[in-house]
Amino acid sequence: MRRVWEKATNTRPDSPPTTEDIRQLLAGLNAASDLPHFMRGLFDPKATESVYLCYWDQEGNVLFRSANAPADLTRPTRSEVDDRAKRTSHGLTRELIRRGPRGFHGIVGRDISPDVADLRTMALQISGLGAGLWLFGLIGGWWLSGRAIRPIEEISRTASRITNGNVSERIDISDTDNELGRLSRVLNDTFDRLESAIHQQRQFTADASHELRTPLTVILSETSRGLKRDRPAEEYRDILSNTRDAAERMRSLVESLLVLARQDSTSSTLTRESCDLTTIVADAVKLLRPLADERQIRITVHLDEVSVTGDARALPMVVVNLLSNAIHHQDPGGGVTLRVFRDHGRAVLEVADTGKGIPAEHLPHLFDRFYRVDPARAATGGHSGLGLAIVKAIMDNHEGTIEVSSAPGEGTVFRVSLPS
Repeated sequence: MRRVWEKATNTRPDSPPTTEDIRQLLAGLNAASDLPHFMRGLFDPKATESVYLCYWDQEGNVLFRSANAPADLTRPTRSEVDDRAKRTSHGLTRELIRRGPRGFHGIVGRDISPDVADLRTMALQISGLGAGLWLFGLIGGWWLSGRAIRPIEEISRTASRITNGNVSERIDISDTDNELGRLSRVLNDTFDRLESAIHQQRQFTADASHELRTPLTVILSETSRGLKRDRPAEEYRDILSNTRDAAERMRSLVESLLVLARQDSTSSTLTRESCDLTTIVADAVKLLRPLADERQIRITVHLDEVSVTGDARALPMVVVNLLSNAIHHQDPGGGVTLRVFRDHGRAVLEVADTGKGIPAEHLPHLFDRFYRVDPARAATGGHSGLGLAIVKAIMDNHEGTIEVSSAPGEGTVFRVSLPS
């Protein structure tokens, strides 16, 4: 009230104003011009958001009561005055009790109902926003989890179909560019190899059955012919000779199949030892030279001293099969050249012939099992079509490579490369 007095009179009193002085001062205040802006609501009954004031003298008489003060505002009790306590009326106002000189005391308060309403509105907004976020998160999580699980379900369904025998099924990975997509690609590669292995197994079984059926048919037919009636010794000798030839063909085929099976099953347990490739080639030439002389095929060798590490029983099969093919697949008077040398730290064997050559469309299939460039000629020559397949299997087990280059009328060259 001292500040109000100074504002209204523009003087600083020498002593505190009396009750009558304050009453006269408050009665003559002009809210619009004499009070600060934040206190002009004291004279507006509708100014609920403004601060309200009420002062009492020592006798309990109201000295000043602002127009916006609550109607149920009461004088503070003695204990409240002594403690300068805060009190709340109906939960919608906040009041501060102040004690002045000469027993004056008053209340400065404010109606907080607009603030409470704003807080309730804010609480509703926050609750609504939280509920919206929760619902959005729930729907988004459901969508994302469904999208993440969908490839797994597709993988499961595809694997089930493959288990039921449909090995051509593949996982659709068109819209998966993540870890599951990479897993799907790996599984698809695995399924490709599985399908290829199953196809090769079926083809191999069919081809082996077909190859074995011919000598078995010969044996059965010749045996039946010999048992029908008594024959001269010369006819029995002819029957037994045909039966023996069929049995020899069957034995050769079975031995080749056993070699292939052994190579397929011992790729990780291969017995490795130091082998002189030059000696292996020389022994193979010595073994097959009588066959070459019989067919009037000349053999030329150029051998460097080269050693490799590998299976001493399997590597000779490579040289024998390649040299045997070169001798059989050309006309009398031709030639075969064998070279052994080192090239960039690897041992190389080249077997070149002067035959008619191989058409380009046959080259990718030369190492397939039971594949023949000329089936009619192979059938009469007693070849099973497994020689080059055996060579390829042995090379794979020895971490080696085999290549072929040929053209009609220019002969054929097989090139074998092994770690030295």
